[in-house]
Amino acid sequence: MAADSDGPPMIRRGKGLRLSPQTPDGAAPAETPAPTAESAQPAIRRKGLRLSTQVREGASLVPPRSAPPASAQRRIATPHGAFSYLVAGTGPPLIMLHGWGASAQLWGDTLTTLADLRTIYACDLPGFGASPARAAVPTLATLADEVLAFADAMGLTRFDLLGHALGAAVAACVAGRHQGRVGSLIVTSLGARIFAPALTALDLSRPPFDLTMGLARPLFDLWQPLNRVMMQSQPVALTLEALLLHDGPRNSELWRGYLADHAAADTRAYVTALTAVGDPALHAALRAISAPTLCIAGREDHIAHLAESTVAHTLIAGSRLHILDHCGHMPMLEQPEAFHHTVREFLTA
Repeated sequence: MAADSDGPPMIRRGKGLRLSPQTPDGAAPAETPAPTAESAQPAIRRKGLRLSTQVREGASLVPPRSAPPASAQRRIATPHGAFSYLVAGTGPPLIMLHGWGASAQLWGDTLTTLADLRTIYACDLPGFGASPARAAVPTLATLADEVLAFADAMGLTRFDLLGHALGAAVAACVAGRHQGRVGSLIVTSLGARIFAPALTALDLSRPPFDLTMGLARPLFDLWQPLNRVMMQSQPVALTLEALLLHDGPRNSELWRGYLADHAAADTRAYVTALTAVGDPALHAALRAISAPTLCIAGREDHIAHLAESTVAHTLIAGSRLHILDHCGHMPMLEQPEAFHHTVREFLTA
């Protein structure tokens, strides 16, 4: 991450080495910076050579992840617990929600590209990124409540929503249950399946799994450094790339960050993401949405199949469906120009 030229004064040592203690710019008094593994400070030499002393998130093989220059990592307290987010830009508020296994860092290019259009709040959903997991089971309903609590804590009475995959399902639940709060909605890689008995049975039988995963969370935390390295190993990275992407990522740094974020993901939320497509709560929310809605789908998406994305689109009255050809499950990484152009066009219509 590049040093911020308008940050706090440098502390000079010797004749050339400078240590820059970076802090988020313009944080509100009620907010405190979110602790991240990148909080160690870089040392910079005058002649342009940068010597990085950043913590490698538990392992030397994990590359540092960068946020866009305009963004700042922050944390705010809500009635449910601490909530971490990135903020950038000016204008009406836009809340962005990532999918399972990711964090707010997934939206790195989106924050930069749309910063002139909206004040963007890219959230770490609880159990992902720097937002701690809650004791409550992460269902679509509880995660939607978390997002609304975040908006309340930020003083956002009305806002736009952009969600991807699990985040899109959560965004749809917020928009369906609180129509007066959401100005417009964009759901990406979101599918719906009206008849899904196997997924319904899995959802109903999840309490033992949730209990086991919750009790094992401290053990998973101990293994995070190793997991981060393993997730970025070539076999795992290539397997996930083949599953999630069609032509590979355009931004390899964001892709590596996405892989590393999997190590910290709340495992209980995987069941929520897996069963969301058949969740009656999602179907009811989709039918109740009144905000102008754009659905974005990748034609080659192997996770949220195009037929299921079409069903989600038909359940939302008056919604638009935009299909990206030669695109898989993560258009913000695969086709960022086309994705951002589509989003911008919708928000400015």
